[in-house]
Amino acid sequence: MRKGAVLLLLVWASVTLTGCSEPQETKQANPVAVSVVVLETSEVRPSREFVARTAASAKADITPRIEAEIREILFTEGAPVRQGQVLVRLEDTQANADLQQAEAELAAARAEVDSATRNLRRGEEVAQKGFLSAADLDKLKDRFNAADSRLKTAQASVQKAGSNLDYAEIRAPFEGWVGRLNYDVGSIVSPSRGPITSVLVTDPMYVEFQLNESDFIAVRRAGRGAAAEVSRSLNLYLTLPDGERYEQPGVLDFADVQTDASTGTVAMRAVFPNSEAVLVPGLYVTLRIEGHSGEARVLVPQVAVQETIEGKFVLVVDDQELVAQRFIQTGPREGALLVAESGLAAGDRVIVEGLQKVRPGVAVSAVEKQIDPATGALIQTGEASQ
Repeated sequence: MRKGAVLLLLVWASVTLTGCSEPQETKQANPVAVSVVVLETSEVRPSREFVARTAASAKADITPRIEAEIREILFTEGAPVRQGQVLVRLEDTQANADLQQAEAELAAARAEVDSATRNLRRGEEVAQKGFLSAADLDKLKDRFNAADSRLKTAQASVQKAGSNLDYAEIRAPFEGWVGRLNYDVGSIVSPSRGPITSVLVTDPMYVEFQLNESDFIAVRRAGRGAAAEVSRSLNLYLTLPDGERYEQPGVLDFADVQTDASTGTVAMRAVFPNSEAVLVPGLYVTLRIEGHSGEARVLVPQVAVQETIEGKFVLVVDDQELVAQRFIQTGPREGALLVAESGLAAGDRVIVEGLQKVRPGVAVSAVEKQIDPATGALIQTGEASQ
């Protein structure tokens, strides 16, 4: 029994030592999957962006010309109106009374003129016969002149009273959109109490912005003094507050002839069509001004660009499927892309997804995708490279 136990112990030790002496197999890690975009060249036009604000191309404050009570409001706030449309009717009782009084005074003045005219003619006939002195004839002439003056005054009073009666109806001066109502029916309004409402023209729409004086001088030196001349070589676009681009392009319309001493800028204005009434006055928008022609430049997705204290960089995948770091310099933004001024070339594969999982020198499995240049959305176009 003792010999059998010793034999079993020796066999167990041999097996254990043999197992410990065998080399362990090492497992190879799988390459990290990342998404890449192959860079391409595209025509990039010189461009500038400005913070701008929309403004009505015409505005009229609807202010009464007489003091009266509002009798009727004949428009809906925020609605379109036609030229000549009656917007407000004022109480015209006083205007009617003034007109009737002026007409009565006019009739009396005419009667007085007729009487003075007849008396003057008779006096002239009698004076020719020597039966009327020169002094009495002068009195008749003075009476006629006085009556004629009162007639002209009465005619002016009738004209004024008639105008005041017409002013009791307030009409739209042009086609446009009517704004908010500042007074209700029954309110007493007058020229000194401010406008009842406003009418605005929003098609076309003005877009106002500021150009710094150095850029303005550069334009002047280029021989493009008038805004219309500058506009012939430019494309103008708007980005609305919701981030969407306005469909219709605009034109440069006005450049001021002096700078603002407090800001060192020159007031500029563009005009955009607005037939669909998408634009309203007072919007803050981004105005983009582009040249008609450009040059081929490499564009890199903005999502791929990282930045450290050393500068901006991207991670690229080389021919050996290894990650490499490239420091770059970027230029203007083109939608979701940036112009690569240096550090990149067409054909480079830039990592856009999986950046947190890799570092320079790591082997990866790259999946090529395309990017929407406007939104930055990625679209898969191929399988992982082997």
